[in-house]
Amino acid sequence: MEIDEKYYNYHVDDLEYAIVSEPTVQYSLFEEDNLLQQDKQLNQLSVFRSLEKDITFSLAHSFENQVHFQQAHLTPVQRWFPYREGYSIRLVTAFLNELKITGKVFDPFSGSGTTLLAARHKNLQSFGIDVNPISTLVATVENERYNQADIKAINAELKILNAIIKSDKRFEISFDLAVKMFNDEILQTILQLKKHIKSIENIKVQNLFFVAWLSIVEEVSNIKKEGNGIKYKNRKRTHSGYLNIAKDDWENKHFPADKFLFVKNKLFAKIKLFLSDIKNDYGNSDKKPIVIHYDCLNFDEIFADKLQFTFFSPPYCNCFDYFEIHKVELWLGDFVNNKEDFKKMRETGFRSNISSLNGKSINYKNCHLENLIALFDRDNLWSNKIPSVVRGYFDDMHTLLKKLYLQTQRGGYVGIVIGNSAYSGVIIPSDILTAQIAKEIGFKVENIFITRHLTTSSQQKKELEPLKEYLRESIVLLKKEN
Repeated sequence: MEIDEKYYNYHVDDLEYAIVSEPTVQYSLFEEDNLLQQDKQLNQLSVFRSLEKDITFSLAHSFENQVHFQQAHLTPVQRWFPYREGYSIRLVTAFLNELKITGKVFDPFSGSGTTLLAARHKNLQSFGIDVNPISTLVATVENERYNQADIKAINAELKILNAIIKSDKRFEISFDLAVKMFNDEILQTILQLKKHIKSIENIKVQNLFFVAWLSIVEEVSNIKKEGNGIKYKNRKRTHSGYLNIAKDDWENKHFPADKFLFVKNKLFAKIKLFLSDIKNDYGNSDKKPIVIHYDCLNFDEIFADKLQFTFFSPPYCNCFDYFEIHKVELWLGDFVNNKEDFKKMRETGFRSNISSLNGKSINYKNCHLENLIALFDRDNLWSNKIPSVVRGYFDDMHTLLKKLYLQTQRGGYVGIVIGNSAYSGVIIPSDILTAQIAKEIGFKVENIFITRHLTTSSQQKKELEPLKEYLRESIVLLKKEN
């Protein structure tokens, strides 16, 4: 495993010199605010320094492009579905090789199934769980075993797809935002194609075609995933603000006249891409992963196998709502049928955003976390529920790690790709907080690999400048020794 250089912690004494202004500075009328800000920063540093005791840190820039994978669209199988939150197969493989993993592998946030694919390439048995039904479907399809009979069936269905003509029937949908998010003819086409796919009798082939269909939905729409949600493509950012382009004008410029053929060709090309990866035997093995749609906090209800290696990336404590990000595919794919279904889905899983708060009690208390929450400027928080999200997040992390400890075999490992976050000028150091929770449970913290710097909002950037080294994405490596 490549490690570039040693990471050295900051010392409060050193940072005091950088933070506290020199005596020659002429303070403005806001001198008191500046001093309060400096106290806030020093209080955070005191918490960070306490959490960092006895932890080994390493700079690992070689992992920078692997934890936030930008080349997924070029990687066989990973390119089947555009999953923004994914890391690379190479990253998982590096840990599997370095740690000499031969036993069972688990990912409690399996997403599109990258950890499972890496384990499969190494001929290792693996398990994956995710609360997002799209994720479990994609991971299942990507990790399916396809034989020559399946390839023949896929080719046969491709011929049928190619022969489909535009229907005169009007297809209805309960998703009221669809009329804004799609050109009407394109929407009718994708609904017609979905109905056809659902009629395919071979379930293995039907699922593969359906994942291909899901993967083109954003491509043929008027929206794109960006940040913590969805943005309209016909809304252009300029130096003076946003410029709204009329929906019809934008569609006429970006979509061809024959929109039915445009969408059908997109789907056909995507399935051909899948077929190319299948024919080239991307890593087929007898160790087909077990993928389950379930809550990661209750994985012990699903299987009792002892695990040698768990590798995952949880939602970060940044209030990103990944159900909201995948809202269009969830609705159009019939994973949800009404607003109540969608609301219930958002309340499942990790409490990492406002919508995930579900009334669960907080059982785990952490004094370091409370000291940081106490520094929040409540007037500058965009929601008064953020302290509850932060507490709930680490309560869920404690629950998960406790169960993982019990099910990890002696000498086994847990690797966590995690990013720190910030609210009202206070950094939540998820990597070292998670490490401390793990130590309390009984894990040994082998290392925290610092992989890359993260950015924050422009409003917080200046205030957090002296602490910017703590705005980072890391891999926390844990070991169960006893």
